[in-house]
Amino acid sequence: MYVDEILKNYNQLGTKIIETIYTDGYLSIGGKASTTQLAEFAGVTSSSRILDIGSGVGGPARHLAATFGCQVTGIDLVEANVVEANQRAKAEGVELLATFMTGDALDLPFEDQTFDIVWGQDAWCHIPDKEQLITQAHRVLVPGGCVAFTDWVEIGPMSADERKTLLSAMAAPNTASIDDYRRYLSLNGFSITTEANVSEFFTSKYREIMMGFEDARSAFIERFSAKIFEIVAERNAIILDGFARHALGGVQFVARKD
Repeated sequence: MYVDEILKNYNQLGTKIIETIYTDGYLSIGGKASTTQLAEFAGVTSSSRILDIGSGVGGPARHLAATFGCQVTGIDLVEANVVEANQRAKAEGVELLATFMTGDALDLPFEDQTFDIVWGQDAWCHIPDKEQLITQAHRVLVPGGCVAFTDWVEIGPMSADERKTLLSAMAAPNTASIDDYRRYLSLNGFSITTEANVSEFFTSKYREIMMGFEDARSAFIERFSAKIFEIVAERNAIILDGFARHALGGVQFVARKD
């Protein structure tokens, strides 16, 4: 079911809309600055072999390849995203470093101990079994390799109806808490080296995004439609409210495989 939900919300049109709201190449709110910061914490070098799970249209992976000269493999459920990411990598001249393929995060099509770093940028909230995701990440990492990710997390109380409404707006099956991620990492043999609650940053960025979205109302309606504008505005207002009332937040983790 989660595959169907992702394909429904992250189809070609949905991806274009999300990218328009956030920033070119990114289906996450942090942009290149967040990618660079996370890469520094993870110790990315030119020799790093990185797996980006939930790579979208490839913004983070292509930025890593271009900035550090490392090898990045992106995996995403949405075939249209994969095609687009590969086309953009070629256009930017990084196609030998950044490659993208269709695949399931809960059943990674890679041999054990293939990668030095497993990467995720605001994508894992869409994956239903986050513990299995961390288990898969551990399996494909070399000894001493690390998992580095940011994600949207539940940080405050919500009623059942509030949670249902927020998850629907996010196109997410569930949300983990920060404690959940700590537990999943520990149970799967990781030692946390970097942990940061980035909820205030996420909230601030989302306010900026929604202000920019409103300012671009006319251009958005001309490109898509007034009806789509209203749907997107309503959905993202729910998300912003979740951030603003401290029910929804963000976390950044880097953890080393023992």
